[in-house]
Amino acid sequence: MVILEKTSTQLKLRHRPYFIWKLSGCLVFSVPLLMVLGRFVFPWIIYMLGLYLLFAFNIILSLVFLLFFGRVFTYHFDKDTNSLFIKRRGLFKTQVTLYPLSDIFQIQVKSTSWNQDKMAHYKIALILKSGKHLSIPSGETSLQQKLETVNLIRQFLGIPPQKLAD
Repeated sequence: MVILEKTSTQLKLRHRPYFIWKLSGCLVFSVPLLMVLGRFVFPWIIYMLGLYLLFAFNIILSLVFLLFFGRVFTYHFDKDTNSLFIKRRGLFKTQVTLYPLSDIFQIQVKSTSWNQDKMAHYKIALILKSGKHLSIPSGETSLQQKLETVNLIRQFLGIPPQKLAD
């Protein structure tokens, strides 16, 4: 999560899914390399294993990863317009969602597992007064980085900072 803008009335954060982008690139480039190397070492393996189908499958899988999981999220908290803009930009379309800042009930780091120790998986959750929970993607960052991001947003909204129980 990167801070794009931080003023007294504006807070803009952006999340880019670098892991998904790297994974898709590896899928696209590693299989053709494997096919070329395999053709020189074992020419019959191309026909036996159907690596051409594997190549097509990897291209399709890469595109699916990029379409569904490779979106860039931008969160724009604006006190001037009393709104939260959530912009999801994908390969082919951009989706913008608007929520009033007054509808935000809580923002916190929540555990997604039963185990509450330091090895548990945590996410950033934005809870609205209607009871709707919005998950804010933060990538594979540490618990401390997620807590810093949450406390930055809480400070901007005028909510006391969150502390994790030890």
